[in-house]
Amino acid sequence: MYHQVMPADRVEEALDGAWALLEGGDAAAAVRSLRSLLDGGRLGAADEADVRHMLGQAFEELGDIEAAAREWLVVARLDARLDSPQPLMAPDEFERLAAAALDELPEDLQVKLRDVAVVVDDRPSDGMVRDGIDPRILGLYTGVPYPRRSTVWGAPYPEVIHLFQRNLESQVDDVAQLARQIRLTVIHETAHYFGYGEAELRRMGLG
Repeated sequence: MYHQVMPADRVEEALDGAWALLEGGDAAAAVRSLRSLLDGGRLGAADEADVRHMLGQAFEELGDIEAAAREWLVVARLDARLDSPQPLMAPDEFERLAAAALDELPEDLQVKLRDVAVVVDDRPSDGMVRDGIDPRILGLYTGVPYPRRSTVWGAPYPEVIHLFQRNLESQVDDVAQLARQIRLTVIHETAHYFGYGEAELRRMGLG
């Protein structure tokens, strides 16, 4: 039997309702609402990805990381299918802008970052998503934050700042906006490494 695609405005309204439930602390009700939406009619790929993404957030709020990851793996595949054939920005230019953002940091911080790798990927790997990482995250610091590193043993795990190009591009309309978002994401992920908060970033003129 043919099922007509659910109108986008109806999906948006349902998502707004589910988000209100989630924000109000009723993640279980949000799960029920979102599952009903998935079962209630045919969704376009973009709408299905949005619904499943929020469903993953609701499961995460409930502490069910396995269920969250299950939804988010589907989201990652749908988002990849919806990607434009070519990225908005050439990879080498993207990496140049990321490096330029690091160059804005004070020299003493740059010295501390010399062993931190900056890695650019389209989006988080399946392994990351299975570990509970949101597939639409813009950037991610992995490792031990600098203030917690032992002065004797150093960092026991590789220090990496990940930037996810396709996810960043999904948040902007043009190259100029993307350049600003790259800078913001690099600075914020670097802040995670150093254990800085928003107020400290603003004091350094990097907020």
